[in-house]
Amino acid sequence: DSVNWEFLQYMMERMDFPLKWRKWIAECVSTTRIFVLLNGSPTGEFGVGKGLRQGDPLAPFLFLIVAEGLNALMSMYELF
Repeated sequence: DSVNWEFLQYMMERMDFPLKWRKWIAECVSTTRIFVLLNGSPTGEFGVGKGLRQGDPLAPFLFLIVAEGLNALMSMYELF
Protein backbone atom coordinates (compact mmCIF):
# COMPACT_ATOMS: atom_id res chain seq x y z
CA ASP A 1 0.00 0.00 0.00
CA SER A 2 2.98 2.29 0.45
CA VAL A 3 6.55 2.34 -0.83
CA ASN A 4 9.68 3.85 0.62
CA TRP A 5 10.57 6.55 -1.92
CA GLU A 6 14.28 6.25 -1.21
CA PHE A 7 14.06 2.55 -2.13
CA LEU A 8 12.29 3.42 -5.36
CA GLN A 9 14.97 5.99 -6.21
CA TYR A 10 17.67 3.45 -5.34
CA MET A 11 16.08 0.82 -7.59
CA MET A 12 15.76 3.22 -10.51
CA GLU A 13 19.43 4.12 -10.11
CA ARG A 14 20.43 0.43 -9.99
CA MET A 15 18.36 -0.18 -13.14
CA ASP A 16 20.31 2.59 -14.88
CA PHE A 17 17.42 5.03 -15.19
CA PRO A 18 18.93 8.33 -16.33
CA LEU A 19 19.03 11.04 -13.66
CA LYS A 20 16.63 13.12 -15.74
CA TRP A 21 14.01 10.34 -15.58
CA ARG A 22 14.50 9.80 -11.85
CA LYS A 23 14.00 13.51 -11.19
CA TRP A 24 10.97 13.59 -13.49
CA ILE A 25 9.29 10.69 -11.67
CA ALA A 26 10.08 12.21 -8.26
CA GLU A 27 8.54 15.49 -9.42
CA CYS A 28 5.42 13.71 -10.66
CA VAL A 29 4.74 12.08 -7.31
CA SER A 30 5.72 14.97 -5.04
CA THR A 31 4.13 18.07 -6.57
CA THR A 32 0.53 17.02 -7.06
CA ARG A 33 -2.07 19.77 -6.83
CA ILE A 34 -5.80 19.11 -6.84
CA PHE A 35 -9.12 20.86 -6.52
CA VAL A 36 -12.49 19.57 -5.37
CA LEU A 37 -15.89 20.14 -6.94
CA LEU A 38 -18.23 21.53 -4.29
CA ASN A 39 -21.84 21.87 -5.40
CA GLY A 40 -20.62 21.71 -9.00
CA SER A 41 -18.03 24.48 -8.63
CA PRO A 42 -14.28 23.98 -8.19
CA THR A 43 -12.70 24.96 -4.89
CA GLY A 44 -9.31 26.61 -4.71
CA GLU A 45 -6.36 24.49 -5.74
CA PHE A 46 -4.31 22.87 -2.97
CA GLY A 47 -1.36 20.53 -2.66
CA VAL A 48 -1.44 16.98 -1.37
CA GLY A 49 1.32 14.88 0.15
CA LYS A 50 3.79 12.78 -1.76
CA GLY A 51 2.30 9.71 -3.37
CA LEU A 52 0.36 8.30 -6.27
CA ARG A 53 -3.34 8.85 -6.63
CA GLN A 54 -5.77 6.04 -7.42
CA GLY A 55 -5.71 5.42 -11.15
CA ASP A 56 -2.35 7.15 -11.69
CA PRO A 57 -0.90 5.72 -14.92
CA LEU A 58 2.59 5.63 -13.35
CA ALA A 59 1.54 3.27 -10.55
CA PRO A 60 1.89 -0.07 -12.41
CA PHE A 61 5.35 0.84 -13.70
CA LEU A 62 6.60 1.99 -10.30
CA PHE A 63 5.17 -1.18 -8.74
CA LEU A 64 7.19 -3.29 -11.20
CA ILE A 65 10.38 -1.42 -10.30
CA VAL A 66 9.81 -2.06 -6.59
CA ALA A 67 8.85 -5.70 -7.25
CA GLU A 68 12.11 -6.18 -9.13
CA GLY A 69 14.00 -4.98 -6.06
CA LEU A 70 12.08 -7.31 -3.77
CA ASN A 71 12.72 -10.19 -6.16
CA ALA A 72 16.45 -9.45 -6.08
CA LEU A 73 16.44 -9.36 -2.26
CA MET A 74 14.58 -12.66 -2.01
CA SER A 75 16.94 -14.29 -4.52
CA MET A 76 19.95 -12.97 -2.63
CA TYR A 77 18.73 -14.59 0.58
CA GLU A 78 17.33 -17.63 -1.27
CA LEU A 79 13.88 -17.13 0.20
CA PHE A 80 12.23 -18.59 -2.89
